Amino acid sequence: MTKLAAALLLVASTASAQTLVATDSAEAERAPRSVDGRLGMLLGGSDVGDADGFSIGISGALGYRVGDVTLRGLVDHYRVGDNADETLDRKGRATRLGGALRYSFANTGHDTKLGVDFWGELGIGYEHVAWRHGGVLDRPSGELAFGLDLGRRGERNARGERREIRYFMAFRSLVAQGPEVAGAMATCSGTCTEAATPPPTDVSMFFELGVHWGR
Repeated sequence: MTKLAAALLLVASTASAQTLVATDSAEAERAPRSVDGRLGMLLGGSDVGDADGFSIGISGALGYRVGDVTLRGLVDHYRVGDNADETLDRKGRATRLGGALRYSFANTGHDTKLGVDFWGELGIGYEHVAWRHGGVLDRPSGELAFGLDLGRRGERNARGERREIRYFMAFRSLVAQGPEVAGAMATCSGTCTEAATPPPTDVSMFFELGVHWGR
């Protein structure tokens, strides 16, 4: 009877050890997950047809990261129109809602206190332009971005989560179909070898700087 009890105890101990090892292995293989929030400032040039002046605005985003991949929701609000020194006085505001998929090309890992992350991003969105003196323009647009995150992470809490706050900087390019210009003719607006109509694609470029937080 004693031998039987000892055998059962040995089997139970072995099964428990195997379960613990399997659990630890599963936890090690599980990709780190975190919520990613951002608030930033935009500086650059907006492009809406032939109105392509200096632009300033704000940006916000909320994402969910699994390993090196982050799915994000975006909102941007920025100035559009002519520069102050131009003869034309077309001014307005644009609001863009979108989504993007981000991938981290290189980072310091998820367990270090110093967080450095170099990433690239592709996204799509919908832009609403409202001109100050009347008129609106709605159109889809694509996004290409590259950026860098820098900052520190806090200690892990009882649930294994780590709060973090970091600064980020990025270069973002928004690409959209330009509005049709009625009666547009091929011309040379500068020194050229061949006259052509205005390009059909608008490209807005922004430098983005802001704060990122997550856990």
